[in-house]
Amino acid sequence: MNDGLRLSSTRPIEDDSSDLDWTLALAGGEGARLSEYVERRFGQRLPKQYCRLLGSRSMLQHTLERLNKLTPPSRTLTVIGTHHAAIAMPQLAGQCDHVFRQPSSRDTGVALYVAIAMIKRWTPNAIITITPTDHYVAPSAKYIEQVAAARNVAARLRDTVVILGAKPTEPDPELGYLSLGDQLTEVPEVRRLKGFVEKPSVNFANQLNAAGALWNTMVTCASVDALWELGRAAEPQLIDILDSLVPLIGSEDESDAIEHIYRAYLPVSFSRDILERAPERLAALELAGVEWSDWGRPERIESVLAMRRARALMPLRAFAP
Repeated sequence: MNDGLRLSSTRPIEDDSSDLDWTLALAGGEGARLSEYVERRFGQRLPKQYCRLLGSRSMLQHTLERLNKLTPPSRTLTVIGTHHAAIAMPQLAGQCDHVFRQPSSRDTGVALYVAIAMIKRWTPNAIITITPTDHYVAPSAKYIEQVAAARNVAARLRDTVVILGAKPTEPDPELGYLSLGDQLTEVPEVRRLKGFVEKPSVNFANQLNAAGALWNTMVTCASVDALWELGRAAEPQLIDILDSLVPLIGSEDESDAIEHIYRAYLPVSFSRDILERAPERLAALELAGVEWSDWGRPERIESVLAMRRARALMPLRAFAP
């Protein structure tokens, strides 16, 4: 399918086995908070995921390069914004075979679940790794090891949604927090969630940090069924509508059906409206030995870039015993 809302450069594999995996990359944001910063650096306003903020590749390209080590482009699906195709498609070439262009903006939840509906139609028993495309992580190899570990947990515990969490360095009211519960008997390094708190006050964030909560990276691994039932628990009307979309994926009616959903349904936030409402279905795996930063503010970007420059200039003898 090479026109309409879904652009596929290869025919999607159709397979109901349980050993397949997908990467679902979210690149539909408009980057309003960073628009002035991006314009100062690049001379035009672009969503940050398409900008070369670090090195010669965009944040989107860095993200897909990492995840391609786990999942091939033939099983990689990226969600982009309504008017992103001209800049996104050249960056996605060779790294992602399937692209869903949203007909309008309905926040992360609707876009995400329409994309999951596509994967559900093709490979209903697959494990999906959901990833933002505008976050900084290092070192890449260590990060991918831990994404693979989360994916393996999701493959074993097929009714559980596993989220990677980062240890907070400050009380940040712009991030989501994973409040940790008991260890899983089957996988002790993974913890059940007692609660999910999206964008708490600074005081509440301090309390959460003191209690050992983790930042939500939004990197999520789960079976198609676990994600579908999570959505049904939090937004049952959305899933009821999408149940009717699944058999239309790949038909002549696919784009019309998606446009109807976007006209009929109000915005849904994956974090606030889905994760926060059903924490009992969630578990967390802490990123260990990995630097993570949500590049949602200019100062976060500049802080990481300054740190990297300082390390590059540091004399080698500083590391001598």
